[in-house]
Amino acid sequence: MQRRSLVAGIGAIAFGVLPMVAFIVASPPGGDYKPSDIADFIAKGHRPAVFVSVYVVLLSAIGLLLLLARLRESVVGESRPSLFWGFGVGAVAAWLAGYALAVTPALALAFSGGKLHTLSAPFAYTLSEAGWAVMYGGGGLLLGCALVTFAIGTVTVAAWMRWATLVAGIAALAALAWFPFFLVYIWAIVIGVGLIVAEARRAPQPAAATA
Repeated sequence: MQRRSLVAGIGAIAFGVLPMVAFIVASPPGGDYKPSDIADFIAKGHRPAVFVSVYVVLLSAIGLLLLLARLRESVVGESRPSLFWGFGVGAVAAWLAGYALAVTPALALAFSGGKLHTLSAPFAYTLSEAGWAVMYGGGGLLLGCALVTFAIGTVTVAAWMRWATLVAGIAALAALAWFPFFLVYIWAIVIGVGLIVAEARRAPQPAAATA
């Protein structure tokens, strides 16, 4: 279990950091809702950057899955661990599917070799926004259900982790508004550091040299 805590801690930090890296790398249209930004994104294609961002998001999803697998070990009850895990796996699936949909316009341009000329700016923007809705709406809702299930159930973790997870769960439930999900990223980083520090403290210390 100790090694799994270390791996889960690294995965948690990856989930807290890598999505922002992917968004910066891919730089998908949105936010300011300027048609010129959408047209520029389609014209450039951002071919290498978008492919790289897909792999980065995949790594973040794997990190989240490793964290959830470790947290499941702390849930007590007959059905609650399965419920928690089901919500968690669903959240990871929605996370990946949503990002894939968000970057579909750029990927379509890439796979066409730049020959796709029928992709309009409104349609590209609609696909991207639908992807964010799946990622943060569906994925956030499922993750929020998992974290709240963890926090309000019988768990063998420190009180601060339980309360922090409850706050993160509520933020995830409101993730369709986008901004609250940043609290989930912060939670993941804090939990990750906590797991790594706890693992380091449990590691056996070398015996002192005898004279």
